[in-house]
Amino acid sequence: MSSPSPSLPLAVVGCDFRVASSSWRSRLTLSDAEALALVRALRRNRLTDGFVDLNTCNRTEWIVSGRDPHWAASLLRGQMIERAGPDAAGWLSPYAYAGDEAAIHVFRVALGRESLVIGERQIAGQLYEALDRARARASSSRVLNGLGTAAGRLVRAAVRHGCVADSSVGVHSLAVSCLRQRLGSRGSSRVALVGLGQIGRRVLGLLQRESRFEVTAFNRTVAPGQSSAVRPLGELADVLSDVDAVVLCTGAPHPVLLARDLAGRRADRGLLVVDIGIPAQVERANLPAHVTVSGLDELTEAHRRRKAPAAEAPRGDPGPLVEKALSEFRAFCNQPAFSQIIDAVQRNHSRLIREQIPGIIAGRLGYLPQEARTRLGEDLKAIVLDYTSDVFRTIRETSAQRGEDSWQESP
Repeated sequence: MSSPSPSLPLAVVGCDFRVASSSWRSRLTLSDAEALALVRALRRNRLTDGFVDLNTCNRTEWIVSGRDPHWAASLLRGQMIERAGPDAAGWLSPYAYAGDEAAIHVFRVALGRESLVIGERQIAGQLYEALDRARARASSSRVLNGLGTAAGRLVRAAVRHGCVADSSVGVHSLAVSCLRQRLGSRGSSRVALVGLGQIGRRVLGLLQRESRFEVTAFNRTVAPGQSSAVRPLGELADVLSDVDAVVLCTGAPHPVLLARDLAGRRADRGLLVVDIGIPAQVERANLPAHVTVSGLDELTEAHRRRKAPAAEAPRGDPGPLVEKALSEFRAFCNQPAFSQIIDAVQRNHSRLIREQIPGIIAGRLGYLPQEARTRLGEDLKAIVLDYTSDVFRTIRETSAQRGEDSWQESP
């Protein structure tokens, strides 16, 4: 483990695709109840005050804030190994960072620089969602909220400087590449897409660009106005005998595709299942012989064998931007003034961006094409961002008038 830095009250412990396979990482995912139990245990000694768990296709990480990040990192590392089970104790070695190194690691994660697909853009959104979940269950903290603010500004600057990849690049593009390769050159392929979260929507967008794919989307919840384009998850079994492939993008705690769901499928028709969920979303035991599963580990291995085109690689060195973000975050951690106001603005900003705007668009404008809904969502989010930036600018100016350190301008 890296030497701790006393300058920042932050620690990160985790396992990514380089440390453990997806099946092992699945053991480390926490339910809300388990996360809250861990938070209570950490807070008993009054040395830690915030906890976020980040679970993505590439990684499982626990991020904690508190007065003794070195102690927290050591404790969480032991907890992670214990949770993986006794058969992991001899080889599983989670990475751990504290202080400045923890913040730098989170910033690099947000930029996609620690991902399997270098520079993937969607990881930033997954980090924000993890912070939103922590706030919803009251396990976040002022420091962790500020970390999200600094990461958000960093990602926006990195996009402007070309330091992250195109939005079409990521695990979703690996899933679609798998479909292209495995389904061969047949004229048309029917695909069932399960899950319309951030990754699922990106998979859908890529599939809709190619006329060879006929996509039926399924989701656990179907908003009003979506019924013609999205079917309830409970209806998935009705189409399994007809589709050529199933793409699973959900994050359910248990598999959503079971072996018994495929019992009625003809044995002479092959079925490709692409599972990019964490934990695994398909029950592999007792699957029929004609069913082929490509999960995260198979996609990881295929990507490692493939040399990515230069056009997919992000341009520019993010190092100076990361250093600037670190400096701003350090100033934030040393600035107690206006903390309650800023936390309230951050909460309201997150609720508008993550929940209210997508909900309004899905509920009232579901008839629009996906591309049009995406553009409208981005425009509305930009308006909210401009407003929030004005609030933070006012706080910064007021702080400067009082002779205090300046704040960031936007979340």
